[in-house]
Amino acid sequence: MTEGVVFGATLPPWLLYPATLLIVLSLALRLWRVPSAIAAFTCFALAFRYLAAAHHTFTYSPSPIGLSWNALGSSAVFLLGLLLIRSRHLLLKQLIPCYFLIAIVILSGLANHTIPKIIDVGVKFGYLVIMTIGVYEGLLALGEKRMTNLLLWAFAAPIGFQALSIAFHVVKASEGDGSVSYIGGYNHEAAFSIILATGLLIACFATGIALWRRSLLLFVFMAAIVLANYRTAILAFAPLIVTQFNLDIVSRFSPRQRSIIAVALLGLSVLGVLSAAWMFRERFQDIVTTFESIDKLIKPQSEYTMAEKQLLSARPFIWSAYIEAYIDGSLRNHLLGYGPDSWIGVMTVYAHNTLISALYEYGLLGVTAFVVLWATMLYASLWAPAGVRGKLIAGHLSFLLLNMATMPHWMLEGDILYGVLCGYTIYMLRRTADERKPMKMPTGAVNAPFAGGLVTEVAPKPRPNMLKP
Repeated sequence: MTEGVVFGATLPPWLLYPATLLIVLSLALRLWRVPSAIAAFTCFALAFRYLAAAHHTFTYSPSPIGLSWNALGSSAVFLLGLLLIRSRHLLLKQLIPCYFLIAIVILSGLANHTIPKIIDVGVKFGYLVIMTIGVYEGLLALGEKRMTNLLLWAFAAPIGFQALSIAFHVVKASEGDGSVSYIGGYNHEAAFSIILATGLLIACFATGIALWRRSLLLFVFMAAIVLANYRTAILAFAPLIVTQFNLDIVSRFSPRQRSIIAVALLGLSVLGVLSAAWMFRERFQDIVTTFESIDKLIKPQSEYTMAEKQLLSARPFIWSAYIEAYIDGSLRNHLLGYGPDSWIGVMTVYAHNTLISALYEYGLLGVTAFVVLWATMLYASLWAPAGVRGKLIAGHLSFLLLNMATMPHWMLEGDILYGVLCGYTIYMLRRTADERKPMKMPTGAVNAPFAGGLVTEVAPKPRPNMLKP
């Protein structure tokens, strides 16, 4: 143990409260000048959640009505967003899979008589819808450059608190290998890493700032994720990071040179990934061991050895309990699961995999609903403009990877992350549709061939007949 290091999960009050006051004042001043109410609300929703999570010793405690203060605040933000968004945007086609998922949650809760949990889980997915529409409308109101720059202000709290935890050596010892996590006084490195990943995602799309500033921001978020020491987030967002830096470099060359540069960058990226794997080889050694013996890990929990239980922070061991319980269930459980949040009080920890958890809670229909939602948004990203298509696809793939070893949809931080990604995806899909709309031709316009296509040009007015008296 390092001498002089304080092991804990909360910043001391004499650090936390003055920093919070400074951040709140700065955010209030910035949001006051935003001309769009929905854009200001979206930034506020992110910042509110991130500040509330930092004060978890109070916000996670129960209020007089039983719900935690955090749940009450999140519900209030959800209702405020529902009042501010345009109701017609609730009918966006890309949101239909989300409504299908909410319907499955309700059906599962009713079938298993876990009705109180329906509200809690329903609000989480409703929050996802509100965040998606909020980002979409904010982009329509302010434009891509101003909206992404505005959203970055919400990360003053997590980045600032992490910097304080580094400066004052407030860390959390969360792994058995002796490593520590700088999580800025937040409750858990999973939620904190997802917050940082959201900032990384927004920074990738922040085109309104100079390239060197955006590169600096990306480096800050990447370093912050590494210091948070949550392996799942580090691995999951590697595709987005590699894609982002490659596209930034390639875009600075002429179209004729880009193919050659892309091949060279691909080789450098492979070397970079291999170098990173070598640097973190001890931290990720059990991943290799797990994949080498994956066929031996598909078995009941009672057959696991002590060494096998430790692999991937016990994830295969945890997954086997959920799968075994699902197999032993009735036909109703196979179709609709055991109900929303039914693992609480039954399993030791949550499933650490969205699909395995969905299989247990919502059955085959729930797994189908998640897959349809992810596939819909990923398909929509394929139609984005060429300049952002690669980053959007990489962002969706990173989010899918994240779901394979943790459960971002179970945390509001994860639903915010996916809401930002989906809102930006739908906005880019609309931009593509607008660009493909045929332009209205002025009166007297004709189509003339030019450079292998059609361009619009106005037919010349007929000259007056000078011979006429």
